[in-house]
Amino acid sequence: MPIKQAVLGCGRWGSFHLWYGSRVGNTMLGWEPGDAPGFRELQKTGKNRYLELPDNIRLTTDLTEVSTCDLITIAVPAQEFRKLASELSASDLSDKDIILCMKGIEKVTGLRLSEIADQEGLNPRSLSVWVGPGHPQQFLAEVPSCMIIASGSDDNAIRISRLMSSDLIRFYRSRDMIGCEVGAAAKNVIGIAAGILDGLNMSGLKGALMARAPQEVARLVAAMGGDWRSVYGLSHLGDYEATLFSPFSHNRIFGEAFACGTTEGISGLAEGVDTSYAIMTLADRYGVDMPITRTVRKILNGNYPIIKAISELFSRPEKEEFPESFTKMGVID
Repeated sequence: MPIKQAVLGCGRWGSFHLWYGSRVGNTMLGWEPGDAPGFRELQKTGKNRYLELPDNIRLTTDLTEVSTCDLITIAVPAQEFRKLASELSASDLSDKDIILCMKGIEKVTGLRLSEIADQEGLNPRSLSVWVGPGHPQQFLAEVPSCMIIASGSDDNAIRISRLMSSDLIRFYRSRDMIGCEVGAAAKNVIGIAAGILDGLNMSGLKGALMARAPQEVARLVAAMGGDWRSVYGLSHLGDYEATLFSPFSHNRIFGEAFACGTTEGISGLAEGVDTSYAIMTLADRYGVDMPITRTVRKILNGNYPIIKAISELFSRPEKEEFPESFTKMGVID
């Protein structure tokens, strides 16, 4: 049954969600602050560099209109979510479903976005995250993909995935919010690492990166109380093709540009930069060894030679690929 859906944040992903919601038959409302240049252009022309919106989609700068919708999809930059959550908490959203479609962790606190929603007093009927592989450019070309809806309640995950399912996106579901949120955010950091390898003409190492990076992310998820297996699903490893290899990946593009010394004007597009700080905050908090993520963070700090940092990774002590603790505890060492 068609529903009224609002999309908050109308950039690359937000405008896609407006297009996609209309495609599955929902009545769509898009919101952004009125001073956003890209949004003003979208209001004026009905299109941006990625797509042209259907004529029946309405755009507004009035956040109070969102409370008239049944489903609220949020696609603002992760580091801007707390401010928006605080503003939304002034409205009664107890009969609304909220879907978070961002892949990030708060830089300063290391909090997941669902934790920020709780902390800021959002109290919707359900809170879910929508993550997994895909780029708007591919979806608009009718290239299908599989993605995942994670919610604390299986009933809510089932209901939301059925609402948004189509022949373009097949949804899986999960109750592991920790694993899916951390996994989705961390893959952006690994995307930067892949771009750095591309910039250094070391793309052959991306196979090793794909094999080793999920292991350290899985250790972190397990230490946080999540299900480490989620890291090997759609939220993290399943998104690697779209992040480590795709010409559309902002994080991979940024990593390549950083290695080549040409990041001017693009750093704000890569969520993985801020997320690398947040992930290391969590790694230190939970006492988890994350050598790849830590190396990316050292490189991004700008005062550590890239080749030296990669050499240090190679000089680490040799070890079993899957040590005994992996078999006994179900957690990769």
